[in-house]
Amino acid sequence: MPQSSLELYTSIVPSPRQTAFQEGGFHVFFHYGINTFTNKEWGDGKAPAQLFNPTRQSTDQWMEAVSASGAKGVILTAKHHDGFCLWPSEFTDHCVKNSPWRGGKGDVVREVSDACRRGGIKGILCAQQPVPRGARRRSARG
Repeated sequence: MPQSSLELYTSIVPSPRQTAFQEGGFHVFFHYGINTFTNKEWGDGKAPAQLFNPTRQSTDQWMEAVSASGAKGVILTAKHHDGFCLWPSEFTDHCVKNSPWRGGKGDVVREVSDACRRGGIKGILCAQQPVPRGARRRSARG
């Protein structure tokens, strides 16, 4: 005998992975990089790495704020569409190693990761696909 629609719909329950996601709380997204210092929303990969020079960056303070908000984790955009990397990459010069920040020895990814561990916060990295130089940015409408 076939189930009624009501019986079918009320018998559906989330999988363990779906339940874990639902109970996982919210995360804070840090979209931080060279454009923080160019005052542009959308970079083209031409901003010199020397512009990246945070003078008061405290990732421990970030995690204190995250924890106070009730968030369970953070997501850091470690590489942006313009190609700028927040770690000292061996594969590009468009990264923090060519900035004056921490004498070219800084690593935002490491600092965020270490601060997450100290604060008991889950950390996730995000690396965006770079837009080739000279390529047109497509809007959501195509």
